[in-house]
Amino acid sequence: MINEHIYRRFNHTVAACFVIYFLFPQYILGINRGYYLFLFWVLILAIEYLRLNKELNVLGMREYEKKRLASFVWFASGTCIILGMYEIGAFPQSLAIATIIMAAYTDPAIGEANKKFGDKGGMIAGLACSFLIFQIILGTLFYSILGSIIAVIAEKPKLKWFDDDLAIQIFPITILTILSLIEGAPSLPQNVLEESL
Repeated sequence: MINEHIYRRFNHTVAACFVIYFLFPQYILGINRGYYLFLFWVLILAIEYLRLNKELNVLGMREYEKKRLASFVWFASGTCIILGMYEIGAFPQSLAIATIIMAAYTDPAIGEANKKFGDKGGMIAGLACSFLIFQIILGTLFYSILGSIIAVIAEKPKLKWFDDDLAIQIFPITILTILSLIEGAPSLPQNVLEESL
């Protein structure tokens, strides 16, 4: 028997593997990799459509997800937006990688700490986890501190129409990208990974 709680947490952290996207060549079988990204997102939406219409059983769903979009759809959508925005030059590679990995680990860290230590413990765990990931990948204190604060704030509200799995990705990367473009802002590494397999 699979423990669905552990299964959900495992799936959330495994989502960090989405950054393998940056290792794929720009063209696969003559088609720009951005189109594959779009097809992946459509596949996620198709799975969710079938799940919501009770034509497909997806393991690990919470009770409140029976009649609303599941968390995995929100997370995948956030990641696809980030990667798509990277493809058109709107987000730097460094922030795209850092944000996706940060979100994959920080959200479950907050959830587990909330259960064991309450809201304050969850906030501390979220700040520590997100700061550590941003700092390891970006190596810039300014963006690491600010990014971790924004991520934890974005994760906090619980809204039916807008999930924290999307918010924890979109808000930090958007704000940090805008700040990095301001004259006199601390420098931000644009690339942290060599592209293409």
